[in-house]
Amino acid sequence: MGLIKGLTKFTVAAAIVGGVCYAFKDQIKESSVYKDYDVDGKIKKAKQMIKENIPSKKNSEVGEAESEDRDYVSITPEDAETEVEITDGDAPDGKPA
Repeated sequence: MGLIKGLTKFTVAAAIVGGVCYAFKDQIKESSVYKDYDVDGKIKKAKQMIKENIPSKKNSEVGEAESEDRDYVSITPEDAETEVEITDGDAPDGKPA
């Protein structure tokens, strides 16, 4: 019971801090600390770095490059030494699953 109580307290505290930050977001953005550390510039720089370094799924060129770099192993029926038939939920070794 102690773990659940601790997690609940933490969650409530985090929600309160988030609510306070949201309520005072304009004052926070106007503060000298926010401006001195150029938080907006750092956020923009981080977003730009992420866009440049992490490929998107929509970029087809990246998908083609990834598939060319990978070394897939294909298994054909000729490669298999024995055939295993699995029926009615049996595991490959013949024991029930």
